[in-house]
Amino acid sequence: MKFDEILVIPANQNPFRLSVCAAGGEHRIQMARRALNDLERFPSVRVVADEIERGGLSYTIDTVKALKTKMRGAEFYLCMGADQLNGFNGWREYEKLLTLVHLVVTTRPGYEFKLSKERLPGWLQAELKALRGSRGQLNSKKTIQFVTLRDIDVSASDIRRKLRRGESVEHLTPASVIQYISENSLYTPRDQKVDDYRQFTKYCAKVAADHGGINIQCYDLRELSQPAEFSIVMTGTSTRHTRALAESIVKQARDDFDIYPQSTEGAQEGRWIIVDYGTLMIHIFFDYVRTEYRIENLWEGAVRIVLP
Repeated sequence: MKFDEILVIPANQNPFRLSVCAAGGEHRIQMARRALNDLERFPSVRVVADEIERGGLSYTIDTVKALKTKMRGAEFYLCMGADQLNGFNGWREYEKLLTLVHLVVTTRPGYEFKLSKERLPGWLQAELKALRGSRGQLNSKKTIQFVTLRDIDVSASDIRRKLRRGESVEHLTPASVIQYISENSLYTPRDQKVDDYRQFTKYCAKVAADHGGINIQCYDLRELSQPAEFSIVMTGTSTRHTRALAESIVKQARDDFDIYPQSTEGAQEGRWIIVDYGTLMIHIFFDYVRTEYRIENLWEGAVRIVLP
């Protein structure tokens, strides 16, 4: 598969994820350009700042429509990892998007292709006219191509997590990008920002309480063998409320402590969101899901932190 030009488009804000990145749009543009400058064998790859410049939530359909206007007559291929395929029908105007672009789906660590029509996601089965080997024809007259890569088990979240722990990423990131991160003091190790995680735990619990969190419980896990030293568990009244709780905690901690979580998980569905600050893990459940998993049973011997 050969392309005349490959566009790398950093998102301003993924609508399915909480913002956990300390690097603003301009920083991410510059890091992407530095990384690609090191790849001299790929002269046709270009970093485009359209979504950063547009601001707000980044929707692929808006970007594709804008590129179609700028580059009339061009055929566009949208590249995505296999981990994105199952939820593609949740993207804004995904059916319209299928009429504008061909799809290229690549392997990702932990995600394998199941190349028979009946084993593909339901939405894709409905949109697929024919499948021959790794190439399919869509009802929209566009194509879908499955590409197997030599996957490296690493993600942007993993790299940010290592940087915030003060670990080396030299084997994962181009030297020019590491230099840029150092020069601009991005992804500062978390322990330089929070002196007392017990107090930080109480702080996050108060933010949650102020935004309607229910049955908030805090635990000191330092006497137990657990990945984190502190934890918070709470309940939201709906999946929208769980996302709002997570967003409020992340935003307040960013504004007051200049600290970002190492990662967040589950924000798209909102049933069980984990906000990971390394030393502190925050679990936000939607109602019955908390009862279903009974995660607090893991910490029966932990010291309960009493909130004001």
